[in-house]
Amino acid sequence: MHDIRGDEDIKTLVHAFYDKVQEDERLGYVFNDYAAVDWEKHLPKMVDFWSNMLFQTRRYNGRPFRQHMNLPIEKMDFDRWHNLFEETVDEHFEGVKADYAKEMAAKIASSFSVRMEMDGKFDN
Repeated sequence: MHDIRGDEDIKTLVHAFYDKVQEDERLGYVFNDYAAVDWEKHLPKMVDFWSNMLFQTRRYNGRPFRQHMNLPIEKMDFDRWHNLFEETVDEHFEGVKADYAKEMAAKIASSFSVRMEMDGKFDN
């Protein structure tokens, strides 16, 4: 295995990860059924997002948090998302960038979870 080196590796990661998301019992419902994601449009955006996160390419300029606010997301979904992401990274890559991608995914999941909780999204 090698480290994440550029867009081809990011594309591999993103596509493999979202294949898992689509098949996941809980996350698949959120993305496929409720949000009815157009995967042909979504995946290139996610490649740009992770390219920007890992290599500062500045190709992604969106506000991903806002796009998730109206989804039927539960607090535990962020752990599922993060675990699938780490699993996918570990299946394909190893190295400094791979570790950084997992670290950034953990921060994203935590940040989204905290922000949604602060906005009263989750029932306690």
